[in-house]
Amino acid sequence: MGRVYLAPVSFGLGDLVVSLPAIQALIERGDETWLVARSPAQVVLARRVDGLAGCVAEDGFDGSGADGRVVDLRDHPLQRDHWWGSPAFEQAYGPLRINDILGRICADFGIDADFTRPVGLSTLGRLGLDSSVLFIADTDGAAKRWPLDRWCTLASSIRDRGLDVGVVTRDGSGGVDGIGAVCAPSPGDAVDVLSSARAVVGVDTGLTHIAAQQSTATVTISRPPDVYFRSWPHTRSVTGRPCDPVCVALDQQRAYNDRVDLRGLEWEPRRCPSEGGCLDAVRPDDVMRALEEVL
Repeated sequence: MGRVYLAPVSFGLGDLVVSLPAIQALIERGDETWLVARSPAQVVLARRVDGLAGCVAEDGFDGSGADGRVVDLRDHPLQRDHWWGSPAFEQAYGPLRINDILGRICADFGIDADFTRPVGLSTLGRLGLDSSVLFIADTDGAAKRWPLDRWCTLASSIRDRGLDVGVVTRDGSGGVDGIGAVCAPSPGDAVDVLSSARAVVGVDTGLTHIAAQQSTATVTISRPPDVYFRSWPHTRSVTGRPCDPVCVALDQQRAYNDRVDLRGLEWEPRRCPSEGGCLDAVRPDDVMRALEEVL
């Protein structure tokens, strides 16, 4: 058994979640596996990874002096050479999604990771949510937001089916009009809540990725291409229209794919020049049809 330090693909909660098969494969083969967390939120979520030996923050981690092997999922041509989902990436590699991308990266690192099914995070559960469809409507920028009236229309259709509806929030505020809040103040609370729901509908953000990881029926609303969508029997994706050329250019300007070490990265939520118009094309009935397929 060796010691391995693994750094996920980036600093978000979703970035850690999609990297879990690599971590879980190392644990399964008997390595003493440590997470190199790229954000405080990842440090908190690491407590829910069964079998993890420990967690170190990237800010204070010296990989060159580590007492074990260091695997950085960013340190690979599939990560460094192009921004995922960009025209240049698709021209070079085709329309790959995250499981395909990480499957190739893991194979090159000698990690036999299984991306065919999710292995969930440890959960304590939350009572009273087994007949609820939970919405994840909030995220870190306008580029990923779905109009509020669409959420309300979808909620009405779900209630007509005899199910309850709630919106996941950190503190009970910032929800959707007329839809009760389900509080999840920490990443661990979010795992408990999302594991207990009948289903989840969310924009392409970390909490939606957690729901899918927990094998909860999950519908993701995202911009095309839906690179981070993981296609499993309990998941569906509904995408909007292609982004405007100015949005694509802005994404490329903000791209940091060529950086392996993320210390000192000054990142802020993307300001969409078209005010998130790409998601306006997603209709509530399209989402409801996708939801009915996995309920």
